[in-house]
Amino acid sequence: MTVTERPANYGTSMIDLGRFQIDLEMRTLHQSGTLVPVGSRAFDILAVLVSAAGRLVTKDELLDSVWPKTVVEENNIQVHLSALRKILGEDRNLIVTIPGRGYQLRQRPVESRAPAVESRAFRRSLPLRETRLTGRDAAVRQISMLLQTTQLLTLTGAGGIGKTSLAIAVARQASNDSSRAVCFVELATATTEDAVLCEVAEACGLSTLDAAVDIAQLAAAVSGKRLLLVLDNAEHVIDAVARIVDALVAASEILRVMVTSREPLRLMQETVYRVEPLDVPPSHSTHAEIVQFPAVKLFLLRVNSIQRYAYAGCEKIHLIGEICRRLDGIPLAIELAAARVAGLGVEGVHRYLHDRFSLLTGGYRTALPRHQTFRATFDWSFSILNPCHQLLFRRLAVFSGGFTFDAMCAVVCDEKYAVADAIGGIGDLVAKSLVNIELEGPVSRYRLSDSARAYALEKLHAQGEQRLIAARHARYVSHCLRPCVADSVAEQLDLEIDFRQSLDDARSAFDWAFSQHGDTRIGVELAAGLTEALLDAGLIHECCTRAEQAIDALEELPPASVDSDTEMRVRATLASALIYAQEPVSKSARSWTEVLALAGDTGDGSGANSEGESVKVLPPRSHHPTMMSERGLSLAHTTIAVSYSNSAIRRPISQWLHIHSVIRHITNQYFGLDIDSPSSLTRRRQSSGRPASSPSSSPSSETP
Repeated sequence: MTVTERPANYGTSMIDLGRFQIDLEMRTLHQSGTLVPVGSRAFDILAVLVSAAGRLVTKDELLDSVWPKTVVEENNIQVHLSALRKILGEDRNLIVTIPGRGYQLRQRPVESRAPAVESRAFRRSLPLRETRLTGRDAAVRQISMLLQTTQLLTLTGAGGIGKTSLAIAVARQASNDSSRAVCFVELATATTEDAVLCEVAEACGLSTLDAAVDIAQLAAAVSGKRLLLVLDNAEHVIDAVARIVDALVAASEILRVMVTSREPLRLMQETVYRVEPLDVPPSHSTHAEIVQFPAVKLFLLRVNSIQRYAYAGCEKIHLIGEICRRLDGIPLAIELAAARVAGLGVEGVHRYLHDRFSLLTGGYRTALPRHQTFRATFDWSFSILNPCHQLLFRRLAVFSGGFTFDAMCAVVCDEKYAVADAIGGIGDLVAKSLVNIELEGPVSRYRLSDSARAYALEKLHAQGEQRLIAARHARYVSHCLRPCVADSVAEQLDLEIDFRQSLDDARSAFDWAFSQHGDTRIGVELAAGLTEALLDAGLIHECCTRAEQAIDALEELPPASVDSDTEMRVRATLASALIYAQEPVSKSARSWTEVLALAGDTGDGSGANSEGESVKVLPPRSHHPTMMSERGLSLAHTTIAVSYSNSAIRRPISQWLHIHSVIRHITNQYFGLDIDSPSSLTRRRQSSGRPASSPSSSPSSETP
């Protein structure tokens, strides 16, 4: 007889032995209705002795029953018997040792009069520790309601998001509030389908010693039972779990299965519940508002549990709010950061967040290895990706903001990675919670969390691809910021919000281009579109700073490294921005003079025409027209008109300026520059160190 078979002389699986009740079918031990934890080998020994009903059980019988396929020493029996006697406490003498022969029970077991409580029987599988949840009350309610109407529920989400804690809380509530049994199975150590089957079978009370359990046997074992089966950490054996769960739910309509995984099982019966990060406070929140957010509450709770020192009323609360934001509201990351406060203080944690994977270590000793450091959490997620999806994930690191599928393909795809690969790849990364998808708006956008991007950047650098992909990304962003491209996209999709979000990507590409390992030439080309976009968005100071950085770098490049049209766009944008920036008007005038001189030197009529048109429409395009100095704007456009006196742009600009006749007065008053006098332009060009030019025709010879 195996250790899990019901003895023939007992009509029920519930047996009384002294003060204890033993459920041989469910493999549980109770004392006065309370579950008593017991190891599996110790329970096997107890089951054999109970089944013998007071008969002597030899050592060989115990070895054959408890370790049927394994050769072990006799002292293993002593080890587990010692543990069993310790559990029995005052009733330890119920097990008698017969020297040289074996063991037997002093008291004959009898059938229990107490009714079997299935929920108590299975509850032995739940972790004994209580799980404290912060900000998850609504999620617990929602999941509990879903379990009433769906057979299969999968909790998905990024690593460290709190799927396991949430599942335990829901399972514990289910075991308390209903007659449904709860069986919790940890799959972290399982690596094959047989291992998964073994874990589930043992948790459900089936023996796996005599023969391997197949799916049909497991399905038969749970059929007809009001059982909530919780399978935790299933992502690395997702295919095996899917096959097993599919068979189980098909065999029993009353069975409920809850799975935690970083991706769905993709079964027809499945309902997916995505576990979201904890809410974090916006940057403009007040002190009173910050402390009400769940992410901050969790941080403070963890700090106080270590130091018994409340940070809720201190001035550092705004730093705590920013820490929680930068950690994307991920509970594991927040707890690891809070644990570092004891050694670094809040300021130190905030300061070293740029190296978060070195900072966020030292998790609970009892936690799974992948939850003891933040890096280990991402290592686990990355390791279960196939090589093609690993390539895609690391290359996406160059996108600092949201990105579209087309943008992704333009940057990521090449001879190593085709568009067809990207279609399946991005879906897999979204399913595995490594990439977030935003469905609002005319086109879907994808985004990496700050932590996921930081990890992907490390992988991109380690692979030696950072310069290649970053340069490709910068060229793509530069192309998208060209006026004709940007206007075409806006006309088709009305993507003003999308365009503003793309500024983050442009900034990131700009910073890389002017970094030690970047490409200055690409940076200057990108600066032309980026500075125009910044000016259009009213970000004047940033526009000036980046334009000046690009111009300084341009002067260090070899001649003709950047085309004249690009240089004129950067310089003209800077000149316009200086007017907004409330700088001295003379500074803007000098910038416009440089634009004029460049236009005259290059003789680029088409470039001048393009630049003149863009300058002409600056005021109506601006989102902040009230910020513009009327005086400075008039000067800028007047100067441009004069510089283009020999180009096709002179007439449209002159017509535009004619509408604003007051410009003539302002220009003469502040700069003494007569727009009808080419000699004044010559003087201005000579004063700037540029050679004088002699227009073939005088501006005054034509009527605007």
